[in-house]
Amino acid sequence: MLIKTLLNKVERFKSFVYGSVAVRLVDGIEALVIDIEPRRNSRPICPECGKKCNTYDRQPQRLFEYLPVWSFKAYFRYAPRRVNCPEHGVKVEALPWGFGKERMTFSYQVYLARWAKRLSWKETAAIFETSWDTVFRAVQFVVDYGLTHRSLDGVTEIGVD
Repeated sequence: MLIKTLLNKVERFKSFVYGSVAVRLVDGIEALVIDIEPRRNSRPICPECGKKCNTYDRQPQRLFEYLPVWSFKAYFRYAPRRVNCPEHGVKVEALPWGFGKERMTFSYQVYLARWAKRLSWKETAAIFETSWDTVFRAVQFVVDYGLTHRSLDGVTEIGVD
């Protein structure tokens, strides 16, 4: 079974397709590099308003760290498009697998945070051959996400013992 087939089963992104998959050196370590391309005729989404807009141009390719695959580090490689939004001007498109300038995908951040719940952050960083700061940023992302999406609807009383 191809890695692209597995990725399409596990992590499918609307308006994007997986391209070639190759083992390459990334920071001196062999890693899987998975190319991602926008679907033909798809339009990028403005990160401010969420509307589909015209493409202005493309930035250089970037690597986004993904979940390890069979103990190989894995990276998505993509050249983000810039959006020409009539309301907000030229912005880098919203990506379904990452946010802003963060080099980790959402999936990898959640994965690291779940391991950091069981092990110390230092041990988690050592196991996944990353830095303590990377684990910290992953945990911070998950906590911030949980706090912003927390709903207190239906809570009528708070008991204190």
